[in-house]
Amino acid sequence: MKLRSKISTYSLVLLAIAATACSLGTLKGGPAPSSSRDKNSARETTSFTPSSDARKDVREAIGKLNTAYPYRLTETVSASGNSQTAMPDGTRVVEFAAADRVHMKSTSKIGVDVEAITIGDKHYWNSGGKWTEGSLDLASNGGAEFAKKVAEMLKDVKYVGPETVNGIDCHLYSCTIDGSMGGQNWTGTAKIWIGAADGLPHQSDSDFKVANSFGGKSHIVYEYGGNIKVEPPVM
Repeated sequence: MKLRSKISTYSLVLLAIAATACSLGTLKGGPAPSSSRDKNSARETTSFTPSSDARKDVREAIGKLNTAYPYRLTETVSASGNSQTAMPDGTRVVEFAAADRVHMKSTSKIGVDVEAITIGDKHYWNSGGKWTEGSLDLASNGGAEFAKKVAEMLKDVKYVGPETVNGIDCHLYSCTIDGSMGGQNWTGTAKIWIGAADGLPHQSDSDFKVANSFGGKSHIVYEYGGNIKVEPPVM
């Protein structure tokens, strides 16, 4: 259980590094965007043009995830150097049907697998093929104070330029990671690709090191729309 908690923490940190960039900086005015209704969901899609404030751009893009349902993120984590023991390679898929309907499944190369579902205030996790109801939200992850702390670790947010990723026209931003969490110093770099047509994150990559002793890489791909449903598990 200790190893599982450690792996979950590392993965959560990487997700929050991307997802809490919205806490950076102060909003400033920018070009008025155009918007349209997405045919596959209730969300509004808004075309995106980079402004003179890179922090604002990333903040607003990540903030749009609050209304981008349904969507799916797939994160691949790989250890670097001698980090395999401290943080084994793994993949995490999280499906958001709505703000309070989330399904997460995480697998690792050493056999530490986690599956969890959150529906409203109900939380479930699967261990050994058996579902159990609990009080911990393992599916959607995060929290306001945790997000605030991770946001403080993001430095030097910069606009890089237009770039196509996964066949989608995007705008690339970069930042550095530098701060303390859990009594350890985290350093590294991160990139995020924001869609030109919808202003949403489509990919993020992070390369990090913890206390100069181990590190890894995180690759997250976002997919929007589709038939994503999250239902309670069969107990």
